[in-house]
Amino acid sequence: MENRPNSNPLLLFPEVSLVRRWQRGREEVWDAFRRRWLALGPEEWVRQHLAHYMVNHLGYPKNRLVIEKRLADGVDSTRLDLLLVGKEGEPLVLVECKAPQTQLSEEVWWQVLGYGMQVPAPVVAVTNGLGMEVRQRTPQGWMNLSGIPPADAWIRKGLTGK
Repeated sequence: MENRPNSNPLLLFPEVSLVRRWQRGREEVWDAFRRRWLALGPEEWVRQHLAHYMVNHLGYPKNRLVIEKRLADGVDSTRLDLLLVGKEGEPLVLVECKAPQTQLSEEVWWQVLGYGMQVPAPVVAVTNGLGMEVRQRTPQGWMNLSGIPPADAWIRKGLTGK
């Protein structure tokens, strides 16, 4: 295991002490959610911080996060970055993570809304770790939210309509 300087940027999420190592010339991170070592690229850096933020600061149970799930098989298969599910497995929050240098454009929104056609979560978000945009599905269309709702908001505000 080599010690090398951290070249990953500080993000808007609280700092997390991630377990990292260098293996065969690449930096890896221990994913505590999937329980395995992963290549630590810029998008993974954002995804790891977001997942820890959702559990440690927003109060979601670790076992409710679905990370990098393939939506379909074949050449055109897509993979969602992070999905928060409810007690019954229903989708609650769908998040697309991008590398910090990626702009949060309408093109990124179209990508996550396309996933939303297959996974109809009432809240969707996009983040590059430096910024985050969150929207909630309403009968009138999409409403901007200030952030991902904390775990207790689902009961308090009835965001799922149940």
